[in-house]
Amino acid sequence: MPFPIVSRERIEREAKAAAERDDTLNAACPYPFSDPAGEAFRDIFNQHRAALIALRQVPTDKAPL
Repeated sequence: MPFPIVSRERIEREAKAAAERDDTLNAACPYPFSDPAGEAFRDIFNQHRAALIALRQVPTDKAPL
């Protein structure tokens, strides 16, 4: 059975929102992981989660130069 076609923009919006809510990938992904939409969701979710973690590690108490 073929998978439904979903826009890349929708997948990106959903994946980023899930990462920002701090959901788990398994709970957040509405697509089968074997589907291209599921693969895209996973990649975007993981990249956005990593970026959010990196931003949280930036010291905020540094005085401006």
